[in-house]
Amino acid sequence: MSGAEPSKLSLELHFRGEPPFLHSLQFKSATGNDKVRDLQNRALPKAVATALLLFRTCSDLQFFRLRTTQANGSLVHTILNAKRQTQGKSSIRDLANGFFMQIFLKPTAPGGSYLDIDVSRLRPTAVRIIHDALVIDEPTILKNMASQIASSAGWDLNDYPLETRQREQHIEIPHFQQQDTFVSTSTPIDNPALTAIREAIRHFCEGGDDQHLRVGQVRSPAELEDLWAIDKEAYGEASITYEKFKDWWLSFPRGLHALFFRTRVMGAIGIWPLSARCAGLLSTARLKESQLTGRSMRTFINTPAHSWYISGIVLRPELIGGRAIKILLSHGIGSWLSSTQIQFPCELFALAYSDQGQALLEGFNFFKLQNAKAMPDNVPLFALQVGNEEHLVSSLKSRGLDLWPPMNKQSN
Repeated sequence: MSGAEPSKLSLELHFRGEPPFLHSLQFKSATGNDKVRDLQNRALPKAVATALLLFRTCSDLQFFRLRTTQANGSLVHTILNAKRQTQGKSSIRDLANGFFMQIFLKPTAPGGSYLDIDVSRLRPTAVRIIHDALVIDEPTILKNMASQIASSAGWDLNDYPLETRQREQHIEIPHFQQQDTFVSTSTPIDNPALTAIREAIRHFCEGGDDQHLRVGQVRSPAELEDLWAIDKEAYGEASITYEKFKDWWLSFPRGLHALFFRTRVMGAIGIWPLSARCAGLLSTARLKESQLTGRSMRTFINTPAHSWYISGIVLRPELIGGRAIKILLSHGIGSWLSSTQIQFPCELFALAYSDQGQALLEGFNFFKLQNAKAMPDNVPLFALQVGNEEHLVSSLKSRGLDLWPPMNKQSN
């Protein structure tokens, strides 16, 4: 192992559970591989895992240093002490005949309270993190994993200043700014982690793998509550009350088309039927969103509706800006067309609570029907006239949105 080429070194860390713990560690080099499994949830595995998770959050580095303000008992001292152990004391110490521990460099001066990771031997991108069989590479999640593991050992990462130097910058910059303060142990990591979600979305879009990601109906009040919490975070005080949300859902369950990651609610699009009276009042700026009632929607369970209200499109913050919005729209609108009765020609209404929402509506040919000042909710009202189903499907397809499932039924 001592002759391994530095640039060929790589590590693979497998974590399990929530909070995560390091289960196995694999060392790979040009001359061979070695692996330790079934690691005990003890100080050294926790210290090594924490340091490597923080290392993985960085890009290409010229320098990496983890400091401590403690005299002893820190995660830094735990790793440095392990370097001095004799063979047979620890499976991590013995990994690759001790060559693994050589990537952790001790202080050059006696009494120094820091350790470096040898970037000449190991690159951050050569460290692969897997949590419950899902690859994690999102820095925010990696930091939070490190925080939880450190906290389980009694270490607070805010006491461990991290210094890095990017390869292209040639200046030393502190890694932890004020906004990088680590979460406390009372704040759990999302499971699945953000990167795992994005990874599933990417596979789902490209390969049609719907094992983890799907669009379906909200099945219980508990799921509805989770969805309302996302809506509340997105719209703040403009969000309708949970009681109103529940009233709509109980009266017309097919109005909500939710995006799930496995069984976890990640977002939704709401498309609700409007009576002729409600549509007239809304279009003439005489009806607030909160005045829409489930009772007026209930009749359309078995009766075609001519007017529909899009209550909003919401996603968990970690999915905003990715491809999840395209998945939600293509499958959500496809579900709406296939599961509800629509009287064509039909009309769609939506309130634009943000500039992004307005841009999205305009991108799908919605026109502004009422200005914000005219509306009782103080936001502009947009509308779209749809002649028939084929017109809607072709219009969406021209904007790169293929509906799923494909529409085969005849227009009403």
